[in-house]
Amino acid sequence: MSRLGFGIAFGLAGLASPVLGWTAEETFYPATLNDTAYISNSSIGTYGGIYQAATTGPTGGSPYGTYDYCSMPHPRVQEYELPEALSKGHVLGKLVYLEYLQRHQRRSPYNILPGGENEAYDCDNVRPYLYAGADTSSGIQPIPMYAQTYQDPTNPFTPGVNGSCQYPQITIGGVQDGFQHGKDLWSVYGEKLGLIPKQPNDRTWFRSSESALTQGSAGAVLRGVWPFYQGALPLHQMVSSVDTVNEGYSCSAISSTLSALESTSEWNDHLAVTEELRSTLGSMLGATSSSWQDTFDHFSDNFQARLCNGYELPCSLTNSSNCVTMEMAEEVFRAGDWEWNYYWRTNPDVVKYIQVVEGLFIGEIVARLQAVLDGKSSLDYTHIFIHDGDIGPVLGALGIDALRWPAMASNIAFEVWETNDQSNRYYARVLYSGWALKTIHGTLDWLPLADLIDIMSPYVPEDIVSLCG
Repeated sequence: MSRLGFGIAFGLAGLASPVLGWTAEETFYPATLNDTAYISNSSIGTYGGIYQAATTGPTGGSPYGTYDYCSMPHPRVQEYELPEALSKGHVLGKLVYLEYLQRHQRRSPYNILPGGENEAYDCDNVRPYLYAGADTSSGIQPIPMYAQTYQDPTNPFTPGVNGSCQYPQITIGGVQDGFQHGKDLWSVYGEKLGLIPKQPNDRTWFRSSESALTQGSAGAVLRGVWPFYQGALPLHQMVSSVDTVNEGYSCSAISSTLSALESTSEWNDHLAVTEELRSTLGSMLGATSSSWQDTFDHFSDNFQARLCNGYELPCSLTNSSNCVTMEMAEEVFRAGDWEWNYYWRTNPDVVKYIQVVEGLFIGEIVARLQAVLDGKSSLDYTHIFIHDGDIGPVLGALGIDALRWPAMASNIAFEVWETNDQSNRYYARVLYSGWALKTIHGTLDWLPLADLIDIMSPYVPEDIVSLCG
């Protein structure tokens, strides 16, 4: 079979979850994810997940709501339903606060193969804008400048991959996905529920990490929310050295805790069942260093970015017929799922690990929810653009039943509803990529806001400075 044939077969397999017996929602919760047998069981393929998209978007899984690594589902008016307590008239209520977290949209890879890439990446169809201006309309207004990647023939150094992309960089499909994402959020939380205002105001608040990936996603998504807005918007960011997302602040306990959890028998078991795969990929692609062999982060990232932007899986630079097969890629993706579930759900020191990595950010979420509960919130709509490494520990703190790798544009919506219930005025619902989140505490589709705060609070460190040593 040709490599194109493999791509078509893989695409069809990714769309086949109902045939294999999994509903769209079930593709989020593999039943055996806690066991390393999940990795080695080739019969489950991608567990109904989708890992392929064309270069241009927007993309969306079929049926919508399926785990889709290239562009995770999100709340859409077509599928959105009110909480049952409201739809059945058990209580009266209205949405009064939305805290929306999302990973950036699809991109080029972080991890270029050590020997170089056999296929060029083209980003001429997207413009990463870079410019600064005065804070008043009467001040200097710059020419909008964008980065244009090129290679000079006199430069003796090569980047390892031809093309016009930076690594990583939001791709044109990512921009288009983001715009559609924003349009869909407006249709639900603006038109249907009346929470998001027709124009941004002082009760809306936006934040990103320092990364161009999250900043670029913010521009695309918020343009979808407000397609005709003419002004500029503040996108809040912390100083990178103390940022509470994307592992911004220095904390020695992060690396020591990670080293300990990657020394357990469970971790070594997962390395044992993937030894042959890692050896084969390492030899084929020149990826034999510890950064490629100790976890599946690099292989997953490289393969995901290729498939999600219309490219083929890589081949050996010395033997163009020796290529990564879809079966290999599927095992890599299953191993990546297992690792994320282990990091944020099942490792023996998971509470401490979440605290040191993401506890301060979780504390910020809790504080905003507490302000709503206390009737002191100054915000209605908060939208934060972050990374998989932020989404994962938040889902872990919420107690998600099973955690697959939080894919491109994966999102968590904290909805707070004010009701006429005299015993509990405020209720919450947590949606993960459009679905009510299934957790060890039950499905978080309707619970007192105070209970949600209680679920998350143990992951907020009392003294992060001491905890970090």
